[in-house]
Amino acid sequence: MQKKLTLGFFFALFLFTTFLPIAWMFGNSIYEEGRFSFAYYSDIFLTQKYGMVISNSLILASTTTLLAVFIGVPVGFFLSKTSLPLKNFFKICFFIPLIIPSYIIGIAWVNLLGKTGFLNNVFSQYTLLSPEFISNSIYSIYGVSFILSMNLFPVVMLVTEYALKSINPRLEESGLVAGSVFQVFRQITFPLIAPAILSGMIIVFVLSLSEFGVPSLLQVNVFTTQIFTQFSAFYNERAATAIAFPLIAITLVLIILEQIYLRGKSFEVLGRTSSNSTLQYNITWLNVIGLIFCSLVLIVFVIIPLSTLIINSKTISAYHDAILLARNSITNSILFGSIGATLLTFIGFFLGYLSENFRSGLRSSIATFIWIFFAVPATVSGIGLIKLWNRPEGACQFIYGSLWIVILGYVVRFLPLSSRIMANYLKQIPHSMEEAGIVTGASWFRVLGKIFLPLQGYGIIATWLISFMFCIGELGTTILVYPPGHETLPIALFTVMANSPTDIVSALSIVIVVMTLLPVGVFLAVSRYLVKVPQLTF
Repeated sequence: MQKKLTLGFFFALFLFTTFLPIAWMFGNSIYEEGRFSFAYYSDIFLTQKYGMVISNSLILASTTTLLAVFIGVPVGFFLSKTSLPLKNFFKICFFIPLIIPSYIIGIAWVNLLGKTGFLNNVFSQYTLLSPEFISNSIYSIYGVSFILSMNLFPVVMLVTEYALKSINPRLEESGLVAGSVFQVFRQITFPLIAPAILSGMIIVFVLSLSEFGVPSLLQVNVFTTQIFTQFSAFYNERAATAIAFPLIAITLVLIILEQIYLRGKSFEVLGRTSSNSTLQYNITWLNVIGLIFCSLVLIVFVIIPLSTLIINSKTISAYHDAILLARNSITNSILFGSIGATLLTFIGFFLGYLSENFRSGLRSSIATFIWIFFAVPATVSGIGLIKLWNRPEGACQFIYGSLWIVILGYVVRFLPLSSRIMANYLKQIPHSMEEAGIVTGASWFRVLGKIFLPLQGYGIIATWLISFMFCIGELGTTILVYPPGHETLPIALFTVMANSPTDIVSALSIVIVVMTLLPVGVFLAVSRYLVKVPQLTF
C-alpha cells in the first residue's frame, strides 16, 4: 500500500506539473468564445500558410540526424573496436558539445563565419566564395543543422559504442574466420547494433525538431521560432499551440514506429553487460584512420568553437565586465539550477522506479508516456505554464511572479529526462534485493532507505549533475516565463547580444561553458573517492 500510494502521488505530481499545462493549452486552442473551433489547425493542415515552416523543420531535423549519424557512428566504432591512442581523452572531449548549450556553439560559429568572421575572410580570400555567400550559409537551415549536429552527435556515439561493446565477441570472431573486417561489420555487427542506432537517430531527430536556441540565433523560421513569434509578437497563443501540434504528432508516430520495428525481435547478444572482452581490431591502418577521423572531429567540433570564444573575449577585463553585467543572472542561475536539479532528482527517482521496477502491465506504457514529454518544445512548455498560472488568484500569482515559475519550467522540461536516467540506473539493481527486504518484514520505505538509496548513490549524483547542467543552459521556456528581476544567465546572454560588443558576448558565453562543465569535472575527479559504484551480479 505504501508503494502504490507513493508512486501514485508522484505520478499525479507529474501529471499536474508537466501534463496539465500542455493539456490546458491545447484545450484552450480548440475552445474559443464558448464553442469548439479548429480554425487554427485548419490553417496548418488545409492551407499552405505554414508549409514553409513545416518543410524547414523537417529538413532541419533530417539533415541534423544524418550528420550526427555520419559522425557519431564512426566515432563510436573507433572508440569501442580499435586500439585508438588517447581513447579516454577523445571520449571526454566529445562529451563537451553535448553538455554545453547548443546556442553557445552557434555563437562561436557565427563569430567565425559571419560577415566579419575570421574563417569568412580566409575562405573568401582563397576561394571563389563571396563573404555574403558564406555568411548566408551559416544563417540558413543547413547552418543550423551543422551546429546542432555538433551538439547532438555524442548521442549517436554513445549508443553506438555501448551497443558495440555489448555484442558477444564470439559472433564476430567466427565471422573473421571466413571474411574481412568490412564483411563482418556489414553482415554481423551492423545488423546487431542497428536498433540502438535507430533509437539514437530518433532522439536526435526529436531534439533537433524541438530546438529553439540555435534557430532563433540564426533567424531560421521553424516550428519552435514560429511558436515563439506567434505568442510573443502577436499574442496569439491559440495559433502557437496549433503549430506545436505537428511536433507532438511526429514524436508519437516515431515512438510507435520504433516499438513496432523492435516488436518480436530478439537482441539477446545486446543484453549482456559491456565488458573488456569486446573484440577489438588491432589493425594499424584502422587505428590510423580512427586517430585522423577523431582528431578532425575534435578540432572542428570542440577546439575551434571554444578557442574562438576565448580569443574573441580578448582580455581579462572582458570577463570582469561580463560578470559585472550579469552578476544577478549568474546568482539566479546557480540558485534556480540547484533547486531545479534537486526537485528533478527527487521526483525523478520515484518516476524512474515506476517506469522500471513497478510490476504492472502498464509499466512500459507509463515509461513511454513520461518520455514523450521530453520532446515537447521549450516554447510550448512556456506557453502552457503561462496559460495555467497567469491568474489573479493569490497562490497562482505568487508562483507566477516568483522564482517558482522558472523552477516549474525546469521540471516541465526535464522531468522526463531525470526519470529516464534514474530508470536506467535502477535497472542495475536486481528485483531479488527488494524482494529479500520485503520478505524480512521491512516496509517499502525502509527498503528504499536501506537498499535502493545506498546502491543508487552514483545514479543520484549523476542525475543531479545532468539536471543542473540542463537547467543552467535552459532558454526556450525561461525566456517566456521569467518574472522581472529573475533573469537567468542564458537570458542575460541573449540580451547583451543585441547591444554589447563581441568580447563581452564571448566572455559571457565562456562563463556559461565553465558553469556547465565545472560540476562535471569536479564529479569525475572526486566520484571514485566519494561514491562506490555497486558491483552487481545477475
